[in-house]
Parts: sequence; C-alpha cells; structure tokens
Amino acid sequence: MSLQSQMHNPRTYLGLGLLSASALSFEISLTRLFAVQQFYHFAFMAVSLAVMASAASGLLLVLRARHPPLAALAGGFSVSIALAYATINSLPFDSYTIAWDLRQVGVLFLYFVMAGAPFLLAGWATGACLVDAGPQAYRPYAVNLAGSALGCLVAPALLATVGGEGSLLGALALGFLAAGAFSTRRAPQAAFVLAALVALSLALRLPDSIRLTLSPYKPLASALEAIGARHTLTRWEAQSRADVVESPTLHTFPGLSLKAGIELPEEAAVFLDGEGPWPIARLQSESPQAAELAARMPTSLAFQLRPRARTLVLLPGAGLDAQLALASGAREVALALDDPGVKAILAGPYADFSFHLLERPDVRALDQPARRALRSGGPRYDVVLFALSDPFRPITSGAFSLTESYALTVEAFADAMNRLDPNGLVVITRWLGIPAAEAPRAWATVLAAMRREGMGDLEAHVLAFRTMRTATLIASKTAFTSGELATARAFLRSNAYDPIYLPDLRPVELNRFNVLPQDTYPALFQSLLDDPAETIRQYPFDLRPPTDDRPFFFHFFRWGQTPEILRTLGQTWQPFGGSGYLVLLALLTVMLVLATPLALAPVLVSRRRLTHTAGLPIRITYFACLGAGFMLVELSFLQRMTLLLDRPAVALATVLFGLLSASGLGSLLSSRLSLRPALAGLCLLLGLVASILPLAIERGLSWAPVPRLALTMLLILPAGLLMGVPFPSGLRRLELASPGAIPWAWAVNGAVSGVAGVLAMMLLISFGATVTLCLGALLYAGAFLTARHPRTGSPLSPAPVA
Repeated sequence: MSLQSQMHNPRTYLGLGLLSASALSFEISLTRLFAVQQFYHFAFMAVSLAVMASAASGLLLVLRARHPPLAALAGGFSVSIALAYATINSLPFDSYTIAWDLRQVGVLFLYFVMAGAPFLLAGWATGACLVDAGPQAYRPYAVNLAGSALGCLVAPALLATVGGEGSLLGALALGFLAAGAFSTRRAPQAAFVLAALVALSLALRLPDSIRLTLSPYKPLASALEAIGARHTLTRWEAQSRADVVESPTLHTFPGLSLKAGIELPEEAAVFLDGEGPWPIARLQSESPQAAELAARMPTSLAFQLRPRARTLVLLPGAGLDAQLALASGAREVALALDDPGVKAILAGPYADFSFHLLERPDVRALDQPARRALRSGGPRYDVVLFALSDPFRPITSGAFSLTESYALTVEAFADAMNRLDPNGLVVITRWLGIPAAEAPRAWATVLAAMRREGMGDLEAHVLAFRTMRTATLIASKTAFTSGELATARAFLRSNAYDPIYLPDLRPVELNRFNVLPQDTYPALFQSLLDDPAETIRQYPFDLRPPTDDRPFFFHFFRWGQTPEILRTLGQTWQPFGGSGYLVLLALLTVMLVLATPLALAPVLVSRRRLTHTAGLPIRITYFACLGAGFMLVELSFLQRMTLLLDRPAVALATVLFGLLSASGLGSLLSSRLSLRPALAGLCLLLGLVASILPLAIERGLSWAPVPRLALTMLLILPAGLLMGVPFPSGLRRLELASPGAIPWAWAVNGAVSGVAGVLAMMLLISFGATVTLCLGALLYAGAFLTARHPRTGSPLSPAPVA
C-alpha cells in the first residue's frame, strides 16, 4: 500500500499519534536521565537534538524519492532508543576534562548521533505524512500535535511509576505499538506488539544491568565511594530522583562553629538527581546534644533575638534546620517541602531515624514549595528562615548557573517580609566563595525586597556575619535595638564568627577569627547598601537581584569575564570553561553549524525539481519565523508557569500539553480560518498575555491547585490555538504555490527551532521571560509580513497557472 493511500487509513493516523507521543515521551525522559547522569546543562541537549533531527529528516525526504515504510521507521525509532541508551550508559563522558581531552569531544559527538537517531526517524515519518498529504497536511500535523500532547502526560506518569529507565522503555514500547499500527500484515503486527510487551515487562521489573550509570563527578557517585557507605534507597518522582546514602563519614552542618567541641550525630543523606547531600540527622531535638549543637550554628542567633519563635523554614532540605530550630527553642516549626520524594522518605523509611520529625505536634509539613507557603493563608511568623540546603557550588564552575530558583528572588523575600509579625526576622544563609558572589547577591536581593516594601533606614534593619564557609544575613521589620546588637556581638564572639555588617560596626571587629587574606565582604556589603546600582554595574560578576521574571540566582556570568575564562581554559579542574552560560553559547554555535547545511541542503538537492520558485525564499522565511516564534513563546510560558504550578515537571507537562493540544485543534481549524487575521490576532494576543502574565501569576499563586491549573490553561490555550494555524496553512499554500518545497519548509522550521531553543534560554537568563515572550510575538509578526511581501504580492498564495 502506498503512503498516499495509507493517508486515508485511520490506522496510519493512529500510528502517527502513537509515534508522536513516543517521541515526546522519549524527549522528556531523556532530559531527566541527562540531568541525573550528568549535569543540568545536558537536559538542554535532548531538546536541541529533537528539533535538529527533525530538520535533518527534511533532507532525507528530498534525497529519497520513495520513503521507507512507516512501520519500518517506527520500529527503527524504538530500536534506536535502545541503542542510544546503551551508548550513553556504557560509554562514560567526562565533562570535566573535555577542555583538554579531545577523546571526550568524540564521545560527546557519539552521544549526539545516537540520541538524535530516534528523533530523526520520528521526524522522517512525520514529514513523510505531511508531504504525501499535500494540501491536506493539516490533518497529519494535527495528529502529530495531539500525539505529542499525549506524550506530555505519559512521560511524567512513567517517571513517577517506573522511574527514568522505565520511562525510556515505555517510550520504546509506544514506538513498537506505532509500528504495529502502521503495519498492514498480521505477522509484523504481532511481532511489534510482542516487542512492546517485552519492553513494558522490563520497565516493570528493571534488571540491574540496565540501570542508569552516573558521572563519577556527581556528588552521589562520590558519596558512594566513601568507606562504609551504603546506598539504601532510590525513589523516582516525575520531577526528580531521590537517593539515600548512609555513611559513617557523613557530617553536614554548614557554618558549624570551630568552637563546637561536641560529638556530631549520625547522619544519612538524601541526594536529588545525584546532587546533595541533604542530611537527615539522627537527632532528638529535646536532647542536650541537640541544644549544644544548635547553639553552635549560625541560625541560632535568630532564636536568641526572638525566643520561642513561630518559625517557617523554606528550602528545608531533609529537615535538619527544622530540628535545629526546635533545639534552639522555637515553639512551632512549619516546613515548606519542595520535593514530594523527601517528604515520603522522612515520613516512611526514615521516620524512626529522624525521631518522627514530621509527626511531632509542633511541626507542620507543608506540601507546597516556598513561594506558595509564603502566599497561602495561615499564621504570621516570628522567623522566616531560608535554609542553606544547597551543596557548595564554586562560582567558577558555572555548573548550576542555568538552574532557576523562585525561592531566592526579590518577590520571594518581599513575600517573606509580609508573612512576619511586626518584629519578625528574615534569615538566610548562603555559601562564601572566592570571588564573592552568592552572599553579596543574597544581600542585594534582600535589600531590594525591603526597598520594594517601602522600608526606609535600611542600615538599622539588617546585619550579616560569616563563618569560614558561610554568610548569614538577618533582616528585621523593626530597627535593631542596642540590646539586640549586644546579643549579636556576644553570639559572634562565643562562636568565633566574624561580622560583615552591623549598624554600628567598628573596623577593629573585622576579620578576627576566620581570617581571610583579603576580607572584601564588609566593604562590598556596605557599598551595596549605599549605592546598589553603581556597585552592581561595576562589579566583575553579575549581582543583579533575581526576580520572578528572571529567577536565575546562580547565574553570575558577564561577558567581561570571557578573556579570563579562555585564558584559564584547561588549566583548572572546574568544568565548562568557567560558566554554564558559555555552554549555551557553545551549544548555540553547534546548532548554527548544524542548522545552516540542514536548512539549505534540501533546496540545493531538489532545486531542479522545484517549480514556481519566484518568492520562494520569502515563503521559507515564513516557516523560519514560525519555528523560532513557537520556541520562544513555549519556553517563556514554561518558565513563568513553573512558579504558578509549583513544580517544573508539572509545569512542563501542563504547558506542553496545553500548547500542543490547542495547536492541534488550531491545525484542524486552519482550513476554515484566514491566515493573516489569525497571525495578527496571535501577535496582539501574545502582547496582551505578556502584559498581564506577571499580575495573573501573582494573584493566582495562593489559589488551590485546580484554579491555578484553570488559570494556566486560560492563559495559554487561546495562544496555542492560534499558534496551530500558521504552519499547516502555510504548507497548504506552499504546496500549491511551489510544489515539492514542503521538505525544505520542514527542514528550515526544524533547524531554526533548534537554534531558537538555545537562544531562548540565553534570553530568559539575561533579559527575562517577558522580553523573550515579546520577541516571540515579534517573530510571529515577521511571519505576518512574509505572508504578504510587498514586492512579490502574496508568496503564500497559489502561483498563477501558465
């Protein structure tokens, strides 16, 4: 049966929908596996591979006059998933040595090739359906979008039930089922269904031989190398993988005083996506040991200033700061647990180990992340504590500069100030580093939040001090009294802590205990208090306070650092040339190098077969604008909805499902809607959404889950519907105007999308989601203009018949 005749067979549409769901599920699963195995950067590689491989499939559509059977492409897709995972899991890639070990370049290239192969085959099958549907391309395009939307739901469900490796096998099984639907004979159908069942059975009972192998540089891998270490638990959730390690050498108490001559309690450690540790202390809060230990920790000062404080602990890790707060005399502690896996561990297998911390009557475990905990109803607090649960991350590594944190923004600290009693305290501890970055950025952010709330005379409302490794900042709604400052000084002396800022600080008090060769912190903190704009402008690292629109607390890169980074490339153990941002720049370069030939090759190969080429470059520019615009809008929505929907995995599934399903409906309606009015309406709608999105999210943040989900859909579905119209409408008109040009449009759309995906991330980090969304609207405006170019009339209209 020819493909053209198959396009009239409902089984073909079923196969295409299953294949699209499988491809999207594989993409999401691959991002999770890369994040666990390597670092956060590598999650972007999966997205880039997906769209770039689709571009390469456009070239294959041109090179082969006859396409392989769709069943063969779908079956090959599933087999290539297995080969890609086998390659990634058995051939280790060392990102730390890539600057000087050229073999690692070859390994990374092999990763690209093997992981991109499934997307290439899925794109080939989809493109073949679009080409052979001709003017009816909107139908397979709608099925492709609907199947992809289904994949957005399948992947998180698989991750939560069978884990990352199992979710990959689930995507593989879907691919085999798609091959069975494409098949026209019973024997291949039975074989493909059997292969799918085998894959699902392996997902349910995963053999140890195919479990994910972590990079040796992941903290979890390092912890397991310690003498006596035991890996006691692995738990997958849709958004993370939690592991627990018990080790006699594990002792994590950030900021513990050097004068603490006490025996430290036994600890287990939780690692999320291989990062950590988040300690679980075998510590009974009423014990003398707990009281003595708590008195030697930096946060104890807050409880000396506010005895018996009602306390909210944000970013609580695995509960250590809650235990210490109780030992310091807090009368009630609420924990905003960001990760559901941690709560399940503390309430389940490690309940006895933690002395049933979450079951105590004076402890409330809030099943919501920091921002919703601050916005939800409930009591006001004497102390809001931003715990130091993150592991130490050298700024020169840049390994986490792409990680967003909505708990460390100006709006988050302003929310914290608003949840305080009239004399309440906000407390935050961050790591010290050379050069100074984390602590001064936290200081600048807290000050910006206080100014936002209209507080004056900030000099009397803040204090800061440091240990050898940490800095603790305390902001008060009321000015510190002389008695409170005397209490603070006594606390610092007894624990050998050094002040960074006190309202009446004297030079003789500086750098006495934890002596630094150059103690730059006091002058920098004072300068940020006196003239924040000029200080931030002149500082070599980016200290701009992060906001909800640009929530990248760990991103400190400035272009002025580039010469130093290049000079030290290969001379330091830190990865990525000193900045995660440069990884994006390198990936953007790779995408451009790949995209250019992939976008041009189809027209060069098929130029003799193309007819009516007048205005064709403008027609193809139209598809380039669509590809770039879709990616910028999609990633902008995803970034902002992460705050509204609590968790990145939920936001990813919801936003992609909403956009793709609405776009699928828009594709079906494209034959009834006029193209240029739809584009004009889309541009206006995106501009409106960009203007109301921050306020809508701020208002909806405290709502219950169902209203927040409804608000999300209300914001993205109308745009998604209109975003589904231009591509199939353009294909229909392109086929009539320039027969044979659809493969080129498919390739250009995919190639530009690959470049735009990386560029969108760079824009989000540097300029924020609002600017990125507005640029997406401008790209759709470019599509509107190229749909009727003044010199050539209407490039997307049919060419005149000779």
